[in-house]
Amino acid sequence: MDMTKAPNLKKYKLRIVSFRGEFGFLSNFHPCKVMLSGTDYPSVEHAFQAGKTRSPTERLKILNAPTPGEARRLGQEVDLRPDWEDVKIVLMKFLVRKKFNRDPVLAQQLLDTGDAELIEGNHWKDRFWGVYRGKGRNHLGKILMEVRAELREKANQENGVLE
Repeated sequence: MDMTKAPNLKKYKLRIVSFRGEFGFLSNFHPCKVMLSGTDYPSVEHAFQAGKTRSPTERLKILNAPTPGEARRLGQEVDLRPDWEDVKIVLMKFLVRKKFNRDPVLAQQLLDTGDAELIEGNHWKDRFWGVYRGKGRNHLGKILMEVRAELREKANQENGVLE
């Protein structure tokens, strides 16, 4: 499948309930360069997991993880920064914005989801960032929709639509 083109949403309902397959670009596991504290990470997942700790050694291990899944595993073992619960949503917003603002192809793919509700449905029981068995806060989906709205507003301003 050509991942440079967003899927044709006309054949979908107004909800995207999985960030896999043709909607894999919405996943934090999708390969993309994301900078955190002057270091380019190979995915949002890598950067997010590194952001859990202030330890340069632990961050380096996460940076060098061969896959986002391994980065996630390593992130579960780090010495958490003391303010983690206060900053984790702010950090995720920061990183997701970086992902889509840095790559115009990804930005267009996100815009091409139109007004679809983005739901990070999962099978790994994450009810904070996503939805499992119909229940969850869906923070990642909400962040993606917020970033999409920001991209849309920026595009409208650049095209003179809001003047």
